[in-house]
Amino acid sequence: MTPLLENHLPDLLVIGAYLATTLVVGLWAHRLWDTGHEDEESYYLAGRRVPAWMNGVSYAATAINADVAPLYCGMAAVIGLPVAWFYLSRFGLAWMIVAMLFAARWRQLNIRTGPEFYALRFGGRGAKFVRVYTALFAVAVSMVPWIGAGLLGTHKIMQPVLGVESKWVTLACVVPMVAGYVWVSGFAGVLITDVFQSAVIIVASACLLIAVMVQAGGAEPLAESIRAAHPTEHAEILSTLPTPGHEILGPLLVVAWLIIPTIGRGGSVDLDGQRIFSCPTPREAAKVTIWGQLAMFVMLLLITLPVLGMLAKEPDLYHATRSDREQIYGRMLTAYLPPGALGLVVAGALASVMSTISGYLNYGSQTIVNDVLRQLFPNAAILDARNPRVLWVGRMVTLVILLAGVWVMYASDSLFQIAMVISGMFAASAAYYWAQWWWWRANLASWIAAMIGGPVIYFVLGSLLPQSSWWQAQLATGEAAADAMAMLHAVIAMAITTLLWAVVALLTKPESDETLTSFYLRARPMGMWGPVRQMIRDQQAAGASFELPTPPTGLLRGGLLAAIVGAAWIAAGVLGLSQLAVGHWLAAGGLLLAAAAGGLAFYKLFDWHMNRLEID
Repeated sequence: MTPLLENHLPDLLVIGAYLATTLVVGLWAHRLWDTGHEDEESYYLAGRRVPAWMNGVSYAATAINADVAPLYCGMAAVIGLPVAWFYLSRFGLAWMIVAMLFAARWRQLNIRTGPEFYALRFGGRGAKFVRVYTALFAVAVSMVPWIGAGLLGTHKIMQPVLGVESKWVTLACVVPMVAGYVWVSGFAGVLITDVFQSAVIIVASACLLIAVMVQAGGAEPLAESIRAAHPTEHAEILSTLPTPGHEILGPLLVVAWLIIPTIGRGGSVDLDGQRIFSCPTPREAAKVTIWGQLAMFVMLLLITLPVLGMLAKEPDLYHATRSDREQIYGRMLTAYLPPGALGLVVAGALASVMSTISGYLNYGSQTIVNDVLRQLFPNAAILDARNPRVLWVGRMVTLVILLAGVWVMYASDSLFQIAMVISGMFAASAAYYWAQWWWWRANLASWIAAMIGGPVIYFVLGSLLPQSSWWQAQLATGEAAADAMAMLHAVIAMAITTLLWAVVALLTKPESDETLTSFYLRARPMGMWGPVRQMIRDQQAAGASFELPTPPTGLLRGGLLAAIVGAAWIAAGVLGLSQLAVGHWLAAGGLLLAAAAGGLAFYKLFDWHMNRLEID
């Protein structure tokens, strides 16, 4: 053992205890959840009887990857309290839209994976192609990079804190544990360890925040020390709202982050789909991302608020470069935490990456088996859902996905750039995810234009836009401008792609009448389906055996209103708690009162909207 590691012996013991507990809990999860049967429904969906709160906490833990602490703390150092808008804009309205407009409908389909949706939405051989492509794209572009980002984020914490230079040591702490309990317990292992790991993340982050507050002398002294350290910048650091003209996160960039991740959200599912499909009822499914948002924002608040102490100690951090930002979290741990407590926070970082990797591995293997291998090899006996050996195929796929994530870890060095590229690729096609649910004219040809044309347009623009002299001039002004231009790049790609697939949909034939009526009767989509509803009524008049209930008016508008109220309620609560941390009692009280009123209004809107959905 090196001298540095010897100095951290109490921390290593805490980390070891955490890893041992996680392994035991994970390996016994299938027995605790009574899903020991070797069938896909139990292994991948925990018997479809998971309560919404557990699914929500699990989804939040999966979203809080190990890259989150270095990334968000780095952002908090150069933004201050308005960093809350960085995650409120990205997730608040987006996750509420999933809850209010899509989750119940997804659960009513009674399918197992997101790509299986396309077997219902499109007809013929095209549906099989879309299903296979979507599954491969999700695993390769969404899941594998985030596994790599989580492993890289873990290393960026362990390197400055424990002096771990080799990435292999980081991998040895994480990979065998996760692979073990996912292999044995499946989704039950993911759920139960996620709840445990969420508790570890919250306790660890709360310990760090308490240490900062104790050392500062309380909330008001912390704010005073920031004012003293930043005489000209303290107002924007302690502000509730983003400061206009801020070099990292101004109001325009917040609007961009609100638009890009929100458009299309809910029209397609991956990890959130597994949580939705495993709920016992559609109403429970609608609560998943609400619980998830609450859990995630609590964790993000506790992770980012301690950075205020570092801004008081080291004022220069407010102007840190991107490469320096990602080291701030590790430096903060060593600056504030004694031995033992430091190990607990590192265990929290390990918890975040293990929860993310386990979720991606389990859902990724399910998707590859269900939506790729079965479609390509329909007569393979080993892939039959009734064959217990099909789970061994899924387990082998799990190992392949994990190895791909390890490769990404070694090939990447910047967490923010991973996020920007993936966000841009998905943003180009995002609007189509809503269209395939809300517009009857969306067809296979328009899907190809959106899902294949979108990423192509995004990368072509990546080559063409920098050739503009204006674009080059903006990039030359600094890192913040480069980030803003990356967002503009994504918006332009989204606009061009949306125009492309809309024109293609109008110029080509819609799906067959049989496909459209079958999908409508099963999915009950909202939006522009008038011609299909009329077609079904005509069939009813001709003596068809099914009945079409008259849908309530304004379902889409009502759900969107509830989503906006829900996002506003939670945002007010987050901002109020942020102001409590710096002793701004009047502002905090007003925001928390607004949050309480908004929460009551949302509670009533949720019940009203769910009742209308069940009538439809």
